[in-house]
Amino acid sequence: MTSFALNLLFAATLVGLAVVGLVRAGVAGASARPSRVGAPLLAVVWALAVGFMTLRPGSGLGVRLNLVPLLFDGTGSAIDAVLNLFVFVPLGVLLVAAGVRFAPTFLVALGSTLAIEITQYAMDAGRTADINDIITNTAGACLGWAVAWSVRAAASRAATPTSVVLQRP
Repeated sequence: MTSFALNLLFAATLVGLAVVGLVRAGVAGASARPSRVGAPLLAVVWALAVGFMTLRPGSGLGVRLNLVPLLFDGTGSAIDAVLNLFVFVPLGVLLVAAGVRFAPTFLVALGSTLAIEITQYAMDAGRTADINDIITNTAGACLGWAVAWSVRAAASRAATPTSVVLQRP
């Protein structure tokens, strides 16, 4: 299996985890607490998958460091950016499940992806530390947070009883 196919498989798995989290958030509503085992287990699975995808040795091809933001040279780079976006969506969903607000979610996403990129650069294992990864990973977590928060808010509104006014004929 090629590296691209493996990364695509992991990204699809992580998006699947995010969908499961969204469905659980929508069904449970705003008043429900995340499972004491389920949410942390999903967080560990997500972190291990992201660690495997980002910290294993790369091909050694290309540049070691890219500090030029939003420069995508070819279809491969654009696909990589989209995959990076979706890989971090589950982080945002999990943070909503944990009751974390947007600003801390942004900081957690930024900090974790910055740590990954610094580690990739320091390891010098044939991977590129890329500013675009920082941007797309952080955006993915924020997107996941926004979608999960919206689903939870809609579920909460739907579960709230409405007043009925009866009029006499």
